[in-house]
Amino acid sequence: MELTGVSLIFASIVVTVLGLVVGSFLNVVIYRLPREGLAVTRPSRSFCPSCHNQIPWYDNIPVLSWIFLRGHCRGCRAPISIRYPLVELLSGLLSFFIFQAEGVSLRYVFYFYFAMCLTAIAFIDLEFMVIPDVLVRPTYLVGLISAVASPHISLPGVNLWGYLQKLGWNETLISLAGAALAFLAGFLSLFLLSMAYKLLKGHRGLGEGDPPLMGLIALFLGLPSILPVLLLSSVLGLLSVVMLVFSGRFPKSGLGLRPIPFGPFLSLAALIWLFWGQRFLLWYLPPHVYG
Repeated sequence: MELTGVSLIFASIVVTVLGLVVGSFLNVVIYRLPREGLAVTRPSRSFCPSCHNQIPWYDNIPVLSWIFLRGHCRGCRAPISIRYPLVELLSGLLSFFIFQAEGVSLRYVFYFYFAMCLTAIAFIDLEFMVIPDVLVRPTYLVGLISAVASPHISLPGVNLWGYLQKLGWNETLISLAGAALAFLAGFLSLFLLSMAYKLLKGHRGLGEGDPPLMGLIALFLGLPSILPVLLLSSVLGLLSVVMLVFSGRFPKSGLGLRPIPFGPFLSLAALIWLFWGQRFLLWYLPPHVYG
């Protein structure tokens, strides 16, 4: 469905607010999921991590409450992490831009879910150095459903897509096969790299959650995304380390010893590819290869 004028503006506001609200829920997921003794649904009300008092609804409005409270709990005046409004604002912006790209469609729903999953994974891995399986594995199913419900070219090149159609494959089967193949290639790309590093150095060079996350990214974004996402995430990770070293927050003597979470950089690279990857392929590759 294509919207124009007032209806487009109204829909854009709605999806942005939806993103802000989902971002507020993501903050609950990010805080509770990695911590023992807490569940995402229990307790049912949000609470202050410092004084443990329940937060009233008017102090739980995305972004605005943090601004009005000046980043402090109303009850105990303990500081509230900047992460809370940051996650909410990021979720709202992602929802808005995905809607601008996909419009009112199933693709918006699937990509929005995917982007929210990456956001939660990135912030959890950044703080706890872990990528929860409970976030990754269910999203595999969402990705496969996406390939069936909204078939798209997840194999490299329309020529291959057309060739399989000539063999009698329908677009749904091609899309599903492409998504499954992309997942396998994405997972193996980091898994084999990690195993090779372990053979050479005697210890893992990547976390156990990184290969499944790369498989998830490839499942949604397709085979052509694997190499660019890996390269871009590596560059982003290297730049962040350089910035931390020059800021004094990452001592040079600890570069070979201190682990660095890779999930946030994979997630950021995947989101960059989600918005600009197709344009890059159409610009970089000849029309007879892709497009």
